[in-house]
Amino acid sequence: MARRGTRKLGLFGRWWESQRDRHFQIITYSTIISVACLVWGFVFLFVLTGYGDPEKQALVPWSWLAFVGGLVVAFYVAPEFFFYMGQRQILEDILLIDSRPEVLRRRKEAEDAADMLGKAYQARLMGLYQLHNISIGKKYRVESVGPIRDTDSFDEEDFIELPSVTDSWWNTSDSTLSRLLPGLWVLRNPMANRGLIAGLSFTTLLLLSNSVFGIFTGASGERDHTLDLTASIHEMERVYESSPHYDVISLLFITVFAALLLSTRPHIESPASEEE
Repeated sequence: MARRGTRKLGLFGRWWESQRDRHFQIITYSTIISVACLVWGFVFLFVLTGYGDPEKQALVPWSWLAFVGGLVVAFYVAPEFFFYMGQRQILEDILLIDSRPEVLRRRKEAEDAADMLGKAYQARLMGLYQLHNISIGKKYRVESVGPIRDTDSFDEEDFIELPSVTDSWWNTSDSTLSRLLPGLWVLRNPMANRGLIAGLSFTTLLLLSNSVFGIFTGASGERDHTLDLTASIHEMERVYESSPHYDVISLLFITVFAALLLSTRPHIESPASEEE
C-alpha cells in the first residue's frame, strides 16, 4: 500500500495519503482483524462443520463472509504488515547505535523507515540526531523525543500510559505481544491483556482436554472421545477417536494458542539492554 508508484489517486487513495502518519497502525489493525475473521470462518465451517448443523444455519452466511473477506484482506495487508515490521526493526536497530559515523552512514535508511512509520518514529529519530549533534534541517516538523522509549510508536493523544506492575502477568501493561504489535495500542491496557489471558487460557485448555481426556460422548455414554480436527477438516467418515488422541491440526492449534498466551507475559529486557 505504502510502496505503490505515484499516479492519480481515487477516493481511497486520497484518504490513505491523508492518513500517512497512521499507516502502520491501520495495517496492524487490519491484519489482526482479517486473520481473526479468517480463523473464525475456518473453524466454524470446516472444524465445527457449522454449515451442516440446522441450528446454526443463521451463522453460515456470516461465517463464509468472514472466511472469504478475511482471506482476501489478509492476502493484501499481511505482506504489508511484515514489511512495516521489517522497517520498524531497521529503525529500532539504528536508534540503538552509539557511533555518530555509523548513524550518518545509515541516515538515509533510517529516514526512509521513519517516513513510513510516522511522526512518533520521526520524533525519536530527531532525538537520536540531537544526541549525536547531527544537523536535522527542516525535514521533520515534530518535537524530538529520546530515541529509546518504552511507549514505542504511540502518539500521546492516542494513548494514555497506564501504571504497570512489571512483575505481575495479570496486571501488566507492557506485554511481549504489545511490543511485537506496537500499532495495536489497546494491548497496553491491562484489562485487554487480562481478556486475552482468559480467552487464550480457556481455548488452550479446551484443546488440550479434547486431545488428552476427550470431551465428546462415545457409545458407552462417557465423555472419553476426542474430536480429530484433521479428520473433521477433511470430512472423513470417522472423526471421533478414543482418548487420548493427537492429530496434526489439534497440535498446531495448541501450539499457536499457547504461544499467544505466553506472549501476554510482561516484556523482559535482555541483560544487554539493561546495561545500556
